[in-house]
Amino acid sequence: MDNASESGAPSLAAGVASAVRGGWRSAKTVYYADSPSWRVLKSGALVFLGCFLWAGSNVLHSYVDWAVLDYTMAYGALVLVYGPIHHAVVIPLALRWRRSDGLRQRVGRRLPTAMLAVFLAAVLVVGTFAAGAMTVDFGTAIGGSEGATAAQPELACATEAGGETVACKVTNAERVDRVVVRTGGERLLEVTDPPYEFTVEASAVDTTMDREQFRVRLYDDRGTLVRQYTRRLSTVGMN
Repeated sequence: MDNASESGAPSLAAGVASAVRGGWRSAKTVYYADSPSWRVLKSGALVFLGCFLWAGSNVLHSYVDWAVLDYTMAYGALVLVYGPIHHAVVIPLALRWRRSDGLRQRVGRRLPTAMLAVFLAAVLVVGTFAAGAMTVDFGTAIGGSEGATAAQPELACATEAGGETVACKVTNAERVDRVVVRTGGERLLEVTDPPYEFTVEASAVDTTMDREQFRVRLYDDRGTLVRQYTRRLSTVGMN
């Protein structure tokens, strides 16, 4: 009995290792596949993945204050643009250079890995500094019916005094107990009493990735984030 279990354990481990090696070889084969059909398939899959992550992260970010969503949003937005370029340009170029001699051959062997490292570094930078161009308010599209959207708090903002100030108001605020306005990681103001109206000085809004923007977070009486909105000065209409 002991001998059978001892012999079975190495067999299981060997089977798992073999399956992992086979999966890795298959993944590398697909990764380096360079036919036109494979380029289209891989590029299309990355575009779909990018759209899914970017839009899904934006929707979740309106309801939960998870820092990781900044990075999934950044990954989705960047892979949406760079993914097709990597498989339509970088991989074919690397394979062509690998068949050369000298410096081109050495560069061709390292080019895909180097570009992926640059891509991941860009994801970390953009996710950390939360580019305004990635953030889209899907709040009005959630809920569908008039009754569903009426139950959700909404934020309306407009510029005043020639664009020097931004006046905002929270409507449908039955669930709201506190409003916090932040920009560039700093707290600008906090409103704790209804009606939840406030004014933001345009000069106090920080620039993040070339976008002047601020975030408005709505909390309930238990301190739970109800909604979060991002407003860019360039897109806020006049009153």
